[in-house]
Amino acid sequence: MAPLTAHQGLSLYCPIPPAIHPRAEAVEAMTQEWTARQRLYVDKRGLLRLSRLRAGEFVSRIMPSGSEPALQVAVDFFVWLFAFDDAFCDEEAFGQPPHDMAVYAGLLGHLLDSPQTRILPEDPFAQSLRGLQQRLVRHASPAQLHRWSDGVRGYLHGQVWEAANRDAQRVCDLDTYITLRLYSGAVMACPTLIDVVNGQELSAAELSRPLVRAASEVAATLVIWDNDLISHQKEQHTRGELHNLITVLMHARRCSEAEARQEALRMRDALMALLLRLLALGQAEASRPLSMYLKGLGHFVRANIDWSNVSGRYFDPELRAPTDNVMACETPSRGATPLTPLPIVSVQWWWDCLSPEK
Repeated sequence: MAPLTAHQGLSLYCPIPPAIHPRAEAVEAMTQEWTARQRLYVDKRGLLRLSRLRAGEFVSRIMPSGSEPALQVAVDFFVWLFAFDDAFCDEEAFGQPPHDMAVYAGLLGHLLDSPQTRILPEDPFAQSLRGLQQRLVRHASPAQLHRWSDGVRGYLHGQVWEAANRDAQRVCDLDTYITLRLYSGAVMACPTLIDVVNGQELSAAELSRPLVRAASEVAATLVIWDNDLISHQKEQHTRGELHNLITVLMHARRCSEAEARQEALRMRDALMALLLRLLALGQAEASRPLSMYLKGLGHFVRANIDWSNVSGRYFDPELRAPTDNVMACETPSRGATPLTPLPIVSVQWWWDCLSPEK
């Protein structure tokens, strides 16, 4: 049997240049130690997955500047998310029953609101999340901490939605998928730490601008869709994941996997063109915190592509062929990408933000 890979020579339009924090290797080593202490992975299989994850490199590519202590908190948080996904939503148990996930998510959300509470005292995920919050207090303002906590709660609520879909073996419609995967994929939670690591703080007025919100959602969606394209083949061979853009398109359009993949590539190229324009518009007269945040959104998309070539999350690195690499391309390989809204009701407002007043 041929070795299982996540994709076959995938090219993704992303002209954003790569970057990486100079302390990437150091934070990688520290997060391995932290994860072992927290008992997030305890068996040999889990520890092997951790050793191949390379979360330190991923986060260091998203946040290539800023303080090392704050970066370390961000890396440990990303590992917490990956471990939670493996333990409760993905590889290990193929999902929790919806009721159980709803209760667990509610308890963890309460812990974020009231970290002094004594709930789940022996639970490694609860206690490590409490520790992350306590460490984050040293680097984040109250407003930044609240934004991060909201992002984590959104992720936890998203897991309840995914658990319900798995329980019913339900493939959702495209608009629902695009909207709720922003939360269940943790891609709205992760960027909340960009300005924290950079030692900056976005103002409430800047965060409330439709253009900034749109740029955040577009970058987050690109990360989700790129992950879907990279991992779909592996998911179908291992567990038939329902929450993947290709699966959703096949169900909605009644088309083949090859046709859905081509449509997904066309859609993500259209989003990449939109993101580049939104970032350029946002940089005009941006404050330093906003400028660095917008750069971080671009880094998020590019980091995810580069990280997929070194992380073992989507493939066995010892069996990978050079032709399996994901390539970030300077120009779209599937032709021009005009700034025309995708015919998807829930996201058409993103293109409205290209007007100057946004």
